Parts: sequence; C-alpha cells; structure tokens
Amino acid sequence: MLTKSHLTLGKPQRFLYRIHRYATSDSKRKSDDYNCLKASILPTDHFQYSLPRLPIPKLELTCERYLSAVKPILNNDEKSFEQTRQLVEDFRSGDGKRLDAQLRQINQSNRHTSYISKPWFDMYLKSRLPLILNFNFFLVLTDDQQQLKPAARITNYIISSVRFMNALRANTLDPEVYHLNPKKTNNDQFRKLVKYIPKSFSFYGAILQKAYPLDMSQYNRLFNSTRIPKKDCDILKTNNENIRHIIVIKHGHYYKVNILEENGELLSAEKLASIMKYLCEDLNEEENKYPFGYFTADKRDRWATIREQIETLSEHNKQMFKEIDSSIMVVCLDEDDPSKLNKSLSKEERAKYISGKYLCNNASNRWFDKSFNMIMLSDGTLGLHCEHSWGDGVALLRFCNDIDQDANEHKKITSSNYQSIKSTTYDCIEKLEFKLDDQLKNEFKTSKQNYNEFVSKFNVDVYQEPVLGKNLLKKSALSPDAIMQLGIQMAYYKLHHRFVSTYESCSTAVYKHGRTETIRPVTNETKSFIETLTKSNDNQLKKDLLKKSSEKHQQLIKDAATGQGFDRHLFALKYLQEMENKETLHRIYKDKSYQLMNHTILSTSTVASKHIAAGGFGPVVNDGFGIGYLIDDDQCGLLVSSYIPKELNNFMQAAKESYEELANIIKA
Repeated sequence: MLTKSHLTLGKPQRFLYRIHRYATSDSKRKSDDYNCLKASILPTDHFQYSLPRLPIPKLELTCERYLSAVKPILNNDEKSFEQTRQLVEDFRSGDGKRLDAQLRQINQSNRHTSYISKPWFDMYLKSRLPLILNFNFFLVLTDDQQQLKPAARITNYIISSVRFMNALRANTLDPEVYHLNPKKTNNDQFRKLVKYIPKSFSFYGAILQKAYPLDMSQYNRLFNSTRIPKKDCDILKTNNENIRHIIVIKHGHYYKVNILEENGELLSAEKLASIMKYLCEDLNEEENKYPFGYFTADKRDRWATIREQIETLSEHNKQMFKEIDSSIMVVCLDEDDPSKLNKSLSKEERAKYISGKYLCNNASNRWFDKSFNMIMLSDGTLGLHCEHSWGDGVALLRFCNDIDQDANEHKKITSSNYQSIKSTTYDCIEKLEFKLDDQLKNEFKTSKQNYNEFVSKFNVDVYQEPVLGKNLLKKSALSPDAIMQLGIQMAYYKLHHRFVSTYESCSTAVYKHGRTETIRPVTNETKSFIETLTKSNDNQLKKDLLKKSSEKHQQLIKDAATGQGFDRHLFALKYLQEMENKETLHRIYKDKSYQLMNHTILSTSTVASKHIAAGGFGPVVNDGFGIGYLIDDDQCGLLVSSYIPKELNNFMQAAKESYEELANIIKA
C-alpha cells in the first residue's frame, strides 16, 4: 500500500514498456497514436520527485484553530466551551506535546510519504461499515451531444480509458498541475521551459510561475485494482501484469472481455464496437439469481467471511475472483425503466433517478469493491461509481476530464460508422460463473435483505436554479465557494435555529502523498451574518458581514490546502495514541465538543469541471446530509442525500429560499 516508489510503475516495468513501444517498426510506432493519449512534453513523474512534504502544523496553532471552529457549533454554550478550552490546554501541554514530538520523529524517519498517509488509509480500510453510502461516491459525465447509441458511446470511453492507462504507464501522461493563471502556464511554452529544470527542483520552478504540480501517487490504483475484504482490515490489491481484459456486468452476470491483443495493443475500434454492440443490444440472459454485488455492498467483516468461504469451496471460484480483481476496470450495462429516463420528465425527477442508480441502487449489477465501476444507463448516460479508500476526487476528476475530452474530440465510433458494424463476440468474451453451495445461497439472501433494508432509507433530491452564479459574485468580489457554503448553513439554520458540524473536503495533493484536509465552514463570521438576517433590515450591514464571512472562508481554504488545518493533525495524534501506542485516549477526544465536531451533520464537497454534470455521496451520519454542490457562471445547484425524507424536503425548500435571499442582498 505504501511504498517508496514515486509513481505508477517501478523502473523495470517502465523500462520494459518503453522497449516494447520503441524497439519496433515505424508502423508499430504509428499505432501508438491509437493506443496512447498524445505524449506530453513533460514526463508524468517530472514533478513527483521534488514535491514538498505535507507539513505538520504547530500544535499551538492546531489547538487555536480547533477552539475557533468549535465555538460557533456550541451555540453560545459558554460552560461547555470553557470545559473544552481547559481540556485543550491540558492536551497541548501534556499528552498532545508528547504525541506531537513522537509524530514528528516518525515523520522524519519516513520522508518518502506524508504523516497522514498511513492513518488515513487505515481509517478507510479498517472500517467495517458497508462501502455504499458510507464512503463511495459517484460522478456523472455530461450528456453525449452526438446522441450515440449506448454501445457506440461506451466503446469510445473504453478506448479513451485504455489510452489514458497506457500513457500513464508509459510516463507520457501530462503531469497534473493546478494552474493559477491557465492562460499563462497551461501551454506548451511553460512545459518546454520546466522540462529543462532538474526533477529535484522542478516543483519550485513551476510555482514561481504560479503553477502548482500535484501528487500523482494515487493514479496507480485506477486500473487493475480492487479493495479485497479481510477480517478487521481490508487490503488494496493491484495487478497490471499482462492483463488484457475488462469485466462487463449485465443482468448480474460477469463477462470477461479481452479488449487487448496478445501483444498488449487495443483491439481495433470497429472490433471493440462489434463486441460492445453484442453485449449491449443482443445479449439478453435472464437475471443472475446470485449476483455478488449484494455481497460487496454488505458489512466488510461479513463479506470477508463469505468471500473466504466461496474461495474455499473450489479453486475455480478463486480464479473467478482473480479475473474480476485484476481486470483493467468494470463496465456495468444497466437495463432501466424507460419511464424513469424519459426526456419529458422534469430535470429534478430524472436527476433523482440517475443519482440513485450511480450511488447505491442496482447492486445486482455492480462490484462496489473495484476502484471504479463505469456505469452505462440504457439511455446512454455515463458515469463512475468510485471506491474511496485508494484515492480522492483529484485523481478521479482528472481521469473523467481526460477520457471525456478524448472520447468527444477523437471519437473512433460515430453514428455513421456504427450503423455498418455488425454484432459479434470474436471469441473475446468468457462468462464467469461462481459455484455456490446451499449455505452460501442462504448467505446471499441475507446480504440482499441487508442491502434492501439499508438503501430503502436513502433519499436524494436536487436543486438547480439560475439564482446565483460566478458572474454575479465576481462583481462583488465574493468567493463562490463561500457563498455556496453559506447558503447551506442558512438552510439548516432556518430549520433548526442552530449551527452544526460541517465538513468540506479540501485536497492537499500539492504535497507528496497528500490526501485531504477539512475546511470548517461554520465560523464566527458566518454565525454573525446569519443571526443578523433575522435581527436587522440594514442591507449594507448584511453586505459588510457577508464580505467578512467570504474573506474568512477564503482564508480557511488557503489554510487547508497548505496543510494548515487542524483536523488531520488531531486525527494523526489520536491514531498514534490509540492505535500505535495502545494508550487510553486523552479526554479531549472524549469531550462533548470533539464528539459534536465529528458528528458531521452537513458533509459537503464540490466538483468544478465542464465534463461533470453531477456528483454526490451519502450522508455521514443518520441525521445528516450528504451535499454535493456546483456553481458555474450563471447558476448553482445542490445534490443532497438524506435518510429522513421529510427533513430532506424541508432542507431543499430552505436552501432555495436561502440562495434567493443571498442573491437579493448581493444585488441590492
């Protein structure tokens, strides 16, 4: 899981790949234009060697930031705040000081990684909760403007995915860089310039031009990878040696589909399209009576025990698991109720159905353990369901952006040439079937029942209106993210007249093996603004407080992105005391305030990409919300999940009112 390798392949593997690519004829080299994305001027790992290490904040600052974040969610409970303040001071001068020194010593001895990497992996892999709704998330790509047949569209995206994979493994994929000024640096001139900066200094050469290279160590888990259930702690496994196949799931059946030739090259687009046409349009088996997707959706210890029993039953079953685990990726072909995808439906109703399908519904046609499931609905809607332990949104978003752009700009299958393609298998398809005894069949029934009970509580709703957009906010120099977060806070306050723990994810990928840090959007500034809304009619006062709230939020974003939040530091110290030292936790972690802070009622995250139509995830706690949000030039939107239908309906109405109220204040 944690190695000293800088990127995707070890040097011997990359060397052999290059030998295979370049020690060939001219015609073979030309085929690289089909098998790989266009080679970058910069090697993929150009910046990886010089990435700075994730800093450990000063303990004093962590304590100050924690107290600052706790105060508003205590809702004027001064007694509790004073108790917390005393506990924090005791921690800072006692256990915290000792643990912090130990953490820094460990960090100094493991310079190849970050201090949060192991604790964060363990947090995911040791959880025994089901993956669906608790951890996994989804991304839906924008609609196909060409309106291709589903088989044609999925063919193009499979081709683009393999082209991405091959470029990554050949070290020719463009490095991931956050461009503060894209017009200045997201171009060949910039790449040619930094190419000649030694790798050991290249990161610093880039940031001098306000371009921030990002860690790409997670990308090696995109393909040929899976999370394997084990008792007490799962493992991540990747096997990319001589693997030629993907797994296609349809009606709960598993089909091994060889999409690469024996020499590792992609099948021709026409050949691949004919296979996908057969799978999408002609293959029509009855539903599998025992689809394993229900097992992958169950609690992890239960699934670990069942998987071990299935493997013990026969060597054949072990091989079936191996084929699925090692596959390049999983493609799910869904059969949908036409009435749920009808274009005449309201955008809200259609979005609800699609979101449910991508997030947790249709377990019979999923394998939730894989790094991602590429899911094609019967109307051609395409997106990913993503397992979260191996990586974060940055890697998945980059993958989606690249394959969507490539599939649209360089589509190999079009409406015209698809018409002439005949459906066939080309002997590239092998059905995978597990052997089960009566005991395991009964276990399947239990897992299916567990799943149905779990997801029956799940609800999702969407809001999307041209009320607020970036164009309006730019005129007032307000942060779009701050305003979106403020609308969420206002909505909850309208319903419950209190402030609650809110989590906003922020990537720390600008550091080696960085993961995420938490932004805490509930601040004294947001509290002051929201409380003033009900007490004053002075619009200028509201604007002034709104400005202060936005500025505070921008500072929190900066702190989090530069590793200067408090959540990961406190979490690492807790992990060290509890898991490594086997000590009794300090009282700070048992305090009401810490419990309140980590009972996340409002779990939020945003995705900004022209290639993504929607993204979402489940609530973190039973009485909470999972909130994905988007804002573009002229509109904003929320995709909200909840286990309480009435509460969700009320929240959506309150959110609508909140964004309208914010727009009126800004425009006045």
